[in-house]
Amino acid sequence: MCRAWGGFALAAALLASAPTDVTAQVFVAASPRPDFTIGPVFVGATAPADLAAPVNVSVTWNLVPLRGERPSPQRLALLWPAEIAAATAPGGADPALVNYVESRGFTSTGSGRLALRARNQSQLGLLTPADELPVTASYVSFVRRDAPPQAGTGSLVWIPATPQMGDPRWVLNLTLPVRGLITPKPATWLEDVFWGRRNVLSVSWGDLGSVAFYPLYHEHRESIVHLAREYSRLLVSFPDADHLRIEGIEPAGATRRGSRLRAATETVTLPLSTVDPAPQVLKVSYAYYRGVFAWRPVLISLGLLILGNLTGLWMVSGEVRRLARSRLRLGRGHGGREPTLTSERLAEIKPGQSTYDDVVRLCGMPDEQHRRASAGERYTLVYRATHRRPERGLSVGWLTAVRHWDIERYEVEIELDGERVEDVVFHVRRSRANAPD
Repeated sequence: MCRAWGGFALAAALLASAPTDVTAQVFVAASPRPDFTIGPVFVGATAPADLAAPVNVSVTWNLVPLRGERPSPQRLALLWPAEIAAATAPGGADPALVNYVESRGFTSTGSGRLALRARNQSQLGLLTPADELPVTASYVSFVRRDAPPQAGTGSLVWIPATPQMGDPRWVLNLTLPVRGLITPKPATWLEDVFWGRRNVLSVSWGDLGSVAFYPLYHEHRESIVHLAREYSRLLVSFPDADHLRIEGIEPAGATRRGSRLRAATETVTLPLSTVDPAPQVLKVSYAYYRGVFAWRPVLISLGLLILGNLTGLWMVSGEVRRLARSRLRLGRGHGGREPTLTSERLAEIKPGQSTYDDVVRLCGMPDEQHRRASAGERYTLVYRATHRRPERGLSVGWLTAVRHWDIERYEVEIELDGERVEDVVFHVRRSRANAPD
């Protein structure tokens, strides 16, 4: 018996090092080479709307004899590579279980008792509650002392012998509040903004973790209870189907449909292969939302649509304003302003008499100033101005259409020697355009 329970510790060490995002379960018998198998097996997880709450996992099973004889009831162990969050029955765990785990290099993080129930097989698929048995199962959750924190938490459950074990009329049931089964789905920040947080819930059967621990499993393989060739399945239930969005299901052979027993509940199921011993995993990517519909993508899309329309309207209004300014005029005047640099104003600048201060007083500060290094104190002031005059067409009251614009560009060069003006050069360039700009 000591050797068999030593196998539990080795398997528990293996489970403590397994990742917590893929659950794994395996039954271990109290004696090597058990004369029975496990079947049927139903592993069901309920995804809560509150992500901080633990996931309730229901494990339903019974014993199936290998040689036609009903197996004698005996204590079983259930290994689970995740932390059991809370007890479901009063009382403390079996001290022998806690001592057994801690004496083999593990530290207990929590322990207690779990309610053990039995259901008549004729009541499977009905909402009739299972019968609670007078005995309870003990559990302990633990971490390995010499392992890093990311190695995770494992749990070991001792299930006492009951008269229903091996009785084909009954199935046994354990409900485990498990922490750490829901993980956020990897996504970019844009996906998180658009869709919000999305989650991945995974349930599996038969996975003991890294292949590096296979020698430990191989050493105590004689106590592992395998699946019987009976109908078994993995199941994930979503109780708030009216506010549920499922994005992905793995593997593709899993089935999604509304629950036939509970209203507003959706289920994803995967039949377990009882022939292939490879681990079997069911993953569901999902998210719950609030309100009548998933408001976040709708509001963001609506906001982008409004922003796009406003941008288009702003661009169109700019074109309309530009067209109106270039083709329509209000008022009865000629519609143009006199240029600041006129021949009359420039005539007041007298070569040989006017000074730099006179030029600045009449024309303002120059736009440019040119000076040659070899010219001594000689330099040139440059002034520029543009005059736009509309050529009017059809008029209706104060509104006049513009045929085209006559544009005159003035450039004046005033040469000075020291403080005195020597010469004034006046350039005018005329052109015609459809717009004043």
